[in-house]
Amino acid sequence: MAKLERAAGEGAATVSTQVAVDVEAAPDALPRVREGLTRGRRLSLRYYVQGRDEVTPREVDPMRLVVVDGRAYLEGWCYRAEAMRLFRLDRVLGVDVLDVPADPPAEAEPRDVTAGVFRPSPTDELVELELSAAGRWVAEYYPCEQVTELGEGRLRVALRARDEDWILKLALRLGDTGRVVSPPEMAETVRQEAERALALYAHHS
Repeated sequence: MAKLERAAGEGAATVSTQVAVDVEAAPDALPRVREGLTRGRRLSLRYYVQGRDEVTPREVDPMRLVVVDGRAYLEGWCYRAEAMRLFRLDRVLGVDVLDVPADPPAEAEPRDVTAGVFRPSPTDELVELELSAAGRWVAEYYPCEQVTELGEGRLRVALRARDEDWILKLALRLGDTGRVVSPPEMAETVRQEAERALALYAHHS
C-alpha cells in the first residue's frame, strides 16, 4: 500500500488499510499436470494472471514440465491465446484432466528457457527506469539494453517491456525504489494506475 501511495505521487489519498493479495495454488496441480502429460490429455486450468489480477479459464494441450529459476512451469499450447505459453504451477488455482486427446498444432514448439523465462523482443517498447540501490535487482533479473551508474548505488536502465501490463506491475512493485522515466506517457500511466488502485482500495475499505 505504501508503494502504491509513493508511485501515485503527491496528492494521492493516504490509505492506512493494509491490503494483501493471497493466491491459493491448487495442491494437486503437479500430479494432475503429470497425469495429463502421461495420458496425452488436454488440461482445463483456472489460472491467476498477476499482471491483470484476474483468474482466467484456459484449455491447454500440455507438452512438458520445466523448472526455471527454481519455479515449476507447465509449457503447452493455450487455446485462449492461440500460442505456446508457460504457466507457473504456483498460480494454477485448479486443474482438470479432460477426456480429450492433446493435439497441439504443428507450429507448437517448446521455447528455449536456458536464458530464463523473460525474453524481450526487439519490437517491444523501450522503457527507461531510474532505480535506487534497493531497486538494482531489476538490472540483474531482467535483460537490459543499457545500464548507467548514477552514483550512490542508483542506476538508470533501459529495457524492453513486453506489454503495458508488465511494466505497470514492475513499476508498482518497485514503489519508491524505482520510477519510469520514459516514455513520459508510460510514466503518467503508472501514476494514474497507482492513484486508481488507491481509490479502489479506499472505496472498499
